[in-house]
Amino acid sequence: MFSDPSATCSNRRDLSICLAHMSDPHLPPPHIAWPSFLNKRLLSRILWISRRRHVLRPSVTAQLLDNIATHKELSALLISGDITNFGTSEEYKQAAIWLKSLPLSPVVIPGNHDLMAPIAHDRSLALWEPWSGKEFPFVRYFGKVAVIGLNSALPTPPFTAYGRIDRKQLTKLARLLAELGEERYCRVIMLHHPPRKGLLPYRKSLINTPAFSRVLSTHGAELVLHGHSHDATVTTVEGTSIPLLGISAAAMNSTSPERRASWNHLTFTPQDTGWQIELMRKDHEGETLSHLTWLSNTPVGQTAC
Repeated sequence: MFSDPSATCSNRRDLSICLAHMSDPHLPPPHIAWPSFLNKRLLSRILWISRRRHVLRPSVTAQLLDNIATHKELSALLISGDITNFGTSEEYKQAAIWLKSLPLSPVVIPGNHDLMAPIAHDRSLALWEPWSGKEFPFVRYFGKVAVIGLNSALPTPPFTAYGRIDRKQLTKLARLLAELGEERYCRVIMLHHPPRKGLLPYRKSLINTPAFSRVLSTHGAELVLHGHSHDATVTTVEGTSIPLLGISAAAMNSTSPERRASWNHLTFTPQDTGWQIELMRKDHEGETLSHLTWLSNTPVGQTAC
């Protein structure tokens, strides 16, 4: 699957779509009214004060975004959740201002921190609709690349951060994948929790991964993107051969190559036999940490060179 095909002719390259993928910026919280912490958020607040604020640095996120901005070929910035730390209304408002300021048009889904505790829709996800959708899954189109956004986040008990794709989303996802596949789109799915065992403990995992995998096994997809793990990984969706890409937290100040703040530069180029997908993972300073190219197996019906 992760083979390196030979270079294609120039007119094919002209049809390429380039997208950036980042995750888990965990923006420093603004002033938050104390009643918002009379729930599970209090534990996260203690963790933020004692540890997280020392390793999740806004200056690192700013460097990463500056590096992304130098790549003029990019069409959009995909953000796979955890923009906030506690999921309060104050943070949603702050995040909306931040999203407006980004150097590229963002496409956003929520993470577990964004839905840590119950919150009214009009005070939370509704504020992000310009960069997300009124409901999930939603689709954003970039040429013949279709980005499908899912919501795997939900309030969970203390000391857990698991996710789930509900039946309504799975039903709509199946229909979208089938329709987009018929129309020869490159189908890129984005969710917060990784659909594969072993990347995270069960209490932080996507608990209905088998149901998600069955949909993808039946209808296909070219790529799945996730966040949540704070690790840059290249694997496959459990039970399938569909590539699964994780990325480290955008604010992470770490010396570990897998944990260091980074982003995925993705290039999608149509081929007769499928889509050529090129991945370059770059850290917040612009250094290329990994470079892979592979060919999907979904024909796109283009004329041969």
